[in-house]
Amino acid sequence: MESSVEKAGDRAIARKSPRAPGQVLECGWCGGPVIVQVRGRMPKWCSSTCRTRASERRRAAADGLAAVKVVERDIERIKTVTVVQHHTRQVEVEAVPWPSATSDWVTAIRGLTQRVETGRVYDRDLESLAGAVNDLVGALVRRGQHR
Repeated sequence: MESSVEKAGDRAIARKSPRAPGQVLECGWCGGPVIVQVRGRMPKWCSSTCRTRASERRRAAADGLAAVKVVERDIERIKTVTVVQHHTRQVEVEAVPWPSATSDWVTAIRGLTQRVETGRVYDRDLESLAGAVNDLVGALVRRGQHR
C-alpha cells in the first residue's frame, strides 16, 4: 500500500491509499481485466457495455424475465427428532396367599388391626375398610344366632 503525506498547517497527515496504482481486478460481467485508478470509486466493469448488460440483466431478473439457470445439488439438513419411549417393567410382588385355616384368618385380622392403629392404612381407605369389617361382624353375629 502506498501512503501519501499531506500538509495541513504545521502538521503532516499521513493517508493510506486503499489501492495500489496499476492493480487489476476482474470485470463483474465478462471477467476481463479492469485497471484500478489511484483515486475514485473501485470499478466493477471493464467498459460501459458490460455495465449496461449487467444492469439490463438485473432489471430483467427483478421482473422475472431473465433466464434462470437451474443447479441441482444435494443439501444435507439436520433434523432433530424427539422420541418418547414408554418403558414398562415387570415388578415381582409377593402375593399374599388367601388364608385357609382359621388360625391364619385370626393372624391376618390382628395384623390388619395393628396396621390401622399405627396409621399404616391410608385415611381414604378407612371408610371402605370399616364397611367390610362391619359386614364381617354382622355375619359372625348372624351365624352365632343360628346355633
